[in-house]
Amino acid sequence: MVYQVKLPVFEGPLDLLLHLIRSNEIDIYDIPIARITDEYFRYLHAMEELDLEVAGEFLVMAATLVYIKSRMLLPAHPAADGDVTEEDPRTPLVDMLLEYERCRAAAETLGERENRQRLFFFRSIPLEAPPGGGPLEVSLFDLLAAFRDVLQRVSDAPALILHPRPVTTAERMVAILDRLTTDGMMTFDALFAQAVSRVVVVVTFLALLELLRQGTIRVEQRIPFGEIVIVGAQA
Repeated sequence: MVYQVKLPVFEGPLDLLLHLIRSNEIDIYDIPIARITDEYFRYLHAMEELDLEVAGEFLVMAATLVYIKSRMLLPAHPAADGDVTEEDPRTPLVDMLLEYERCRAAAETLGERENRQRLFFFRSIPLEAPPGGGPLEVSLFDLLAAFRDVLQRVSDAPALILHPRPVTTAERMVAILDRLTTDGMMTFDALFAQAVSRVVVVVTFLALLELLRQGTIRVEQRIPFGEIVIVGAQA
């Protein structure tokens, strides 16, 4: 059975590419296409590991990256005067990313204005955030990267083969909520500290996504690309 998770804010392939460019501190005007393509496919494989439905846009972008990568491997054809005039095959992708980034920045600015206006009419608190700001929200791609790291630490072949009772998503959801009720918060790595197999890791991660979808919990980072922390929605 395919377990589908739909987040409130849809993050598409351009979001993923921008995330990879920022997390790897890459110049958007000089993208190492082979490296980014490999990273992109690693994320797609992580989605497949979770049986998440990969939208068609992700597959189209994957084909586009492979096409650009193949174009980069071909020798440039010099013009009649000996100069190479062929356009960089990455240019259309760079233009698309820059335009998407501008649109997203504009949407975030409008969203912030809407939130401030709502506070102005309905709440008697300062519009500006306190110095230092609050914790950062964590994107789905940050969670997938952390999930991929956990999977790499779990062996496929246990030393002793057992046949335990199957673990369900509902049971893992209850376990996560119980832990948060007791401790108030927990790190992403601590969530998988007792996981002994890939099945438990995958089911636990799906339970985390379902709780996020329901709005029962939040995931945060204290600093960019820092440790991921899980807290209750009302914390």
